[in-house]
Amino acid sequence: MMVMDNLRLGMLQYDPVWCDVAANRARIEAMLHDSAGCDLLVLPEMSLTGFCMESGKAHLEEADHAWFAGLTRSWDMGIVYGCVEQGHNRIVLLGRDGGRAGTYDKRHLFGLGGEPSSYKPGLDAPVWEFEGWKIRPAICYDLRFSYHFWEDAAEVDLALVPACWPGTRESHWKALLAARAIENQFYVAGVNRVGEEPQIHYQGASTIVDPNGMVVHDAGSATGVFVEEISLENVRRQRTRFPFLGDRQEQEKIVPVMINQPWM
Repeated sequence: MMVMDNLRLGMLQYDPVWCDVAANRARIEAMLHDSAGCDLLVLPEMSLTGFCMESGKAHLEEADHAWFAGLTRSWDMGIVYGCVEQGHNRIVLLGRDGGRAGTYDKRHLFGLGGEPSSYKPGLDAPVWEFEGWKIRPAICYDLRFSYHFWEDAAEVDLALVPACWPGTRESHWKALLAARAIENQFYVAGVNRVGEEPQIHYQGASTIVDPNGMVVHDAGSATGVFVEEISLENVRRQRTRFPFLGDRQEQEKIVPVMINQPWM
């Protein structure tokens, strides 16, 4: 197995055409010249449709999955993309050979957007492996739930958060990405979209945060492929210098204390 101590991580931030798979494939293809030298390219949630609550429109055909696999081979890189599959809001990890190396189904469905009425929640918090990197996948709203990132955190080097995160809550996006990185001492990459959906505006702000909570790259509202090199040694160094994870209590060991106050 190839081990990449340094990983060139790409974030593809773009403005997808609402529920138009063919148009979005063309837009992505036109942007890929910026991904040269990338080891792993990450796209936003529901990559070819936008955040669509009509499962029939958001579901991808086998030809669309094959198209992504073809991109990995053409550009010699892994890809993480979002889709709807088997009733789930899902992200898929493809290796450089186009084979599936992992899937993740969104655990926390966005109630305010009607997502629970359209999709089934995922049940697992897997750890993916890509060329020596251990990756915790998450999707958009999952970012608000820290326990999703806590599971096996000491074994994880990088969390990926493809998203369709509204511009009105960009300050939350940035704060939560940094918090997840700081508390778990791993890299976090949040990959968002820009542009408009029928009722939502997106400002992008796709961001990579290092294990010390420092922003490595913030794409702002631009479109393009933004590539940064990240280092396993940086993860090891941060955890060796500040071994905070060793002091963490497992969730089942935390016993809540309920105080019965008359005003509660």
